[in-house]
Amino acid sequence: MEEDNSWVFDSLVCFLNGPIWNAPLQTFIEEKSLIFEPSVNENEEYTNIFEEFKNLVDFMLGNFMEDIGISSEQFEIACKQGKRYQVAFDHNLFEQIWAANDYEMFKRMMTQRNVELQLQALELIERKYGITPESFIPKSKKNVRETPITIEIEKTPNLENEIMEEISQNFSNEEPDASLDMKNILEEKKILEKVLEETKEKSVAIVESREKTEGSKPEKPTTEDKKAVLEKKPDEIDSLELKKRQDYLRAQRDKLVALKKDARRKQLDTENGTKDKTKARPNSAKAAEAVLTGEKPKVEPQLQLRKTLAERLRSEVVSGKNKN
Repeated sequence: MEEDNSWVFDSLVCFLNGPIWNAPLQTFIEEKSLIFEPSVNENEEYTNIFEEFKNLVDFMLGNFMEDIGISSEQFEIACKQGKRYQVAFDHNLFEQIWAANDYEMFKRMMTQRNVELQLQALELIERKYGITPESFIPKSKKNVRETPITIEIEKTPNLENEIMEEISQNFSNEEPDASLDMKNILEEKKILEKVLEETKEKSVAIVESREKTEGSKPEKPTTEDKKAVLEKKPDEIDSLELKKRQDYLRAQRDKLVALKKDARRKQLDTENGTKDKTKARPNSAKAAEAVLTGEKPKVEPQLQLRKTLAERLRSEVVSGKNKN
């Protein structure tokens, strides 16, 4: 029975690394992250979005399960058996699954994505104005554990890097805004980089806290702590000018999110255009398309596959730390 279920985990790893999973999950995170501000600790919308995210993860995993014709019990067995394999899981993938089971981690992930999007928009603006940013696309190599891969994973290029390269062409071809003061805009970059650094540190603290004491609540940073980060500005500037540049940056961020969504839809269409892949995962492909068009997924209450998968990924991270 163990050997019969080994192929399930193999298929799952390929699924989680492909556009059918990536397109709806990344689009949801980016669109919904726009209200998660570092200076706001709690918002009544946060819990609603958290519930939507949990449903989305279960919805996509449930459709994957239907496509390969297994039960939830077989899924659980496959995840447990998967511990014998060494797989290099991207930290972002692990974060998505774990965040669907942990509200504090979810808020941190969404806040971090909001800041990352603003930084990406800033770097696109730099390119448009002929300024070469230090890193156009955020480095992700250090987020991936260098563990030998014994499961054969389909070799695909980094989906998000491809999207950013495509989008950068559209930004670069646009006429620059003559009224824009690039010096002031770039000052915002220093602020955002500091916020991003501290947000990542708090995310790591949450993970380590969960590993040490399962079920205990990590210390919540206060709103004052977050505001203190935002108040550390390089120069004193006029409040109207500050609002102007922040509004401009957020508008560019929103534009970036919309462009990314369109690019992911194209990726998904290309993926679904491959007959073998569409035939292999018809439910998952349709589910991804439905989510991208705004349809809300309906999930059976008892179907909480994310919990099983989270435990599998958690063991991967913990075992990796023990080896280091």
